[in-house]
Amino acid sequence: MINFKNGIKILIVFVLILIIGLIIFSYFKDNKESVFKVIKIIDGDTIVIEGGEVVRYIGIDTPEIGQEGGDCFAQEAWDINRELVEGKEVKLIKDVSERDKYGRLLRYVWIDGIFVNQYLVRNGYASAATFPPDVKYADDFAEFQKQARQENLGLWDSCQINGIVCSVNVYDCSDFETNQLAQDLYQKCGGVNNDIHKLDSDGDGLACESLP
Repeated sequence: MINFKNGIKILIVFVLILIIGLIIFSYFKDNKESVFKVIKIIDGDTIVIEGGEVVRYIGIDTPEIGQEGGDCFAQEAWDINRELVEGKEVKLIKDVSERDKYGRLLRYVWIDGIFVNQYLVRNGYASAATFPPDVKYADDFAEFQKQARQENLGLWDSCQINGIVCSVNVYDCSDFETNQLAQDLYQKCGGVNNDIHKLDSDGDGLACESLP
């Protein structure tokens, strides 16, 4: 009877150790930093690494390239991304999601002490773009975008007409304090005919209806 009880205790301890080990293994597996060589630049926020995986930078959005010359400042964003990472080894760190709906790896990218996602926003090559649950640096990106706008850096200078940007998707409803401010910009950029910022989610001609 004593041996049986001791056996049960040993089994319980073994199971607990196994569970704890699996938890620790899972944690480090999910949070492990990976280093890969960049073999191709697709655009300002997307690269291809050795092995052929496509990596999309988390939390930012750069002007689209390749469509009739691309969006305003698309070439500049592609150029700086190439200068930063092409042919080099970068450190990739995940947030919560592994991939986006297109199958691309979602990662924060670091090289030689430079946080590439942040660098692109802070210098006006990209806008902040928050997609939960990957929000670890969302507040930081929003603040760096604000600074870039205030200093008229990058696309905030080159793509502005009368103080606003209508050729690149750089605003969302969180950029406005009231519905009227969002509506004014929406109308200035062309309303339903050019809702490039996707402020009118239901296509009824009214922007950011959830705002006061």
